[in-house]
Amino acid sequence: MLNDGLIRCVALAGTLTASLAFAQGEGPVAVPTYSIEAVEVNGIAIAGAPVKEVAVAPGDVITAKFFVCDWSPAGEKLRAYQIKVDDASYSTGDQGVVQPVGLQANPERDPNAFIDESDPRWVHYGRPTIPIVDSASPGYRWLSVLLDPYEGPVSAQDGKKFSCATLKLTPSANAHGTFNIAMVEDPFTTSLITTDNEQIPTVNYERLTVKVSREIRWRRLLSSDPPDGAVDARRTPGKSWNAVRLSFNCESGNLSPDDVIIEDGTPSPPRVKRVVGEGNEVTIELDRPIRAGGWTTITHKASKTTTRVGSFPGDANGDGRADSKDVLTLVRALNGSELMPIHRSDVDGNGSLGAGDLLAVLDLVAIPSSPRTR
Repeated sequence: MLNDGLIRCVALAGTLTASLAFAQGEGPVAVPTYSIEAVEVNGIAIAGAPVKEVAVAPGDVITAKFFVCDWSPAGEKLRAYQIKVDDASYSTGDQGVVQPVGLQANPERDPNAFIDESDPRWVHYGRPTIPIVDSASPGYRWLSVLLDPYEGPVSAQDGKKFSCATLKLTPSANAHGTFNIAMVEDPFTTSLITTDNEQIPTVNYERLTVKVSREIRWRRLLSSDPPDGAVDARRTPGKSWNAVRLSFNCESGNLSPDDVIIEDGTPSPPRVKRVVGEGNEVTIELDRPIRAGGWTTITHKASKTTTRVGSFPGDANGDGRADSKDVLTLVRALNGSELMPIHRSDVDGNGSLGAGDLLAVLDLVAIPSSPRTR
């Protein structure tokens, strides 16, 4: 009975000690973890990136990064790491593949898979290393070794992620389904090495889930008409632009008014009346012309890409104000020594360049006005 009592006391003491440690925040030790996560699609930043799941269409280009965190459960310093992709994971969907852009390209010139030593989040940032990228093999491989074995960083075991490598992936034309892009999950191929050249054990591996469907559209605004930065110099009230044509990098006929934001520096900018589109181009029709004396910005919400057009009556040279420089610009245009778009030369709003436009600018310049900046 006495022995049983002692055993119970020891067990209870151990339980109390563990409970106290947990209450004091010591808790379970974080496990070293590698992850592959997406940050961009077609050069468009993913909201909330990095993310472990992304939906794309065939032909889209995913920029993914490899991260590592919590590699010092016992205070280990990280001297070296190695990562290799499981090339069998490229074909884990229903059909087709999601694989590196330019698979098996020349490793000396391949910009698709690399270690970015200038990234402040790089796990070996600011330390002399030997970085190696093997992009000639189907699985790719990244390796970084510190020249000074005792300079290895220590993780704070707080879940903070540090980058190790970058990889661009693209679904094939026939790709469909859910693909799980994974690393080779063994401690010798995808590894973490301490300053004592020992393995850091018990590594977790987190995969990137790529859902491929032809219905997904990652749009990006490429250009506009009027073009970005264009100035409407017409002084006729209410005659400035009330529609802008936008060109995207993919089919955008289903764009809606809710997909764009109109801003002009006032609390009540024009509203989108309707969107008319076909193919890669759409026309944004506004409920009224853009505001005179300022810039109007149109932003595509999803990609955060923008175009900006301005209305500055008399601003023939497009610098955001009407002054004597605009008079000289119109004189050169009238003499044929300078070509100008109609939206900057037709100041009087009669549809063509003529002496009336010069008189209109002179009239505006004679009225004191404050400078307007771009």
